[in-house]
Amino acid sequence: MNSVNNESWGFLHPECHGQNALMFFSWDLAKTIEQQFKLHAESTLAVQLHEAQKAVDRLLNQYVQIQANPDAFEGQSIRLRLEQDEANPETPVLALRTSPRLEALILQVQAQEQASRSIN
Repeated sequence: MNSVNNESWGFLHPECHGQNALMFFSWDLAKTIEQQFKLHAESTLAVQLHEAQKAVDRLLNQYVQIQANPDAFEGQSIRLRLEQDEANPETPVLALRTSPRLEALILQVQAQEQASRSIN
């Protein structure tokens, strides 16, 4: 995965393993999707979605390859799709369908991170 800018990726961080890998992954996921929509801004929405999906698949595979947290990432998936916003039907909304196990682990780690921030 090449970065458009010089920001570092979470999967390159030396602490990217175990529970930490889930937080790094959620940051990388957001960055990956944002980058793909910017890179393909001149393309149709279908192309943007397709390119973002390919990048998300590569990112998930990267976390599997480095064995950041095998129990969390192996065999998991994230599917991107466009849904209609009920309040504004003309504006599609990007929805992520994450496999249940991965979603639960990410939400758990994010809640722990938020709780530790509120304590400090």
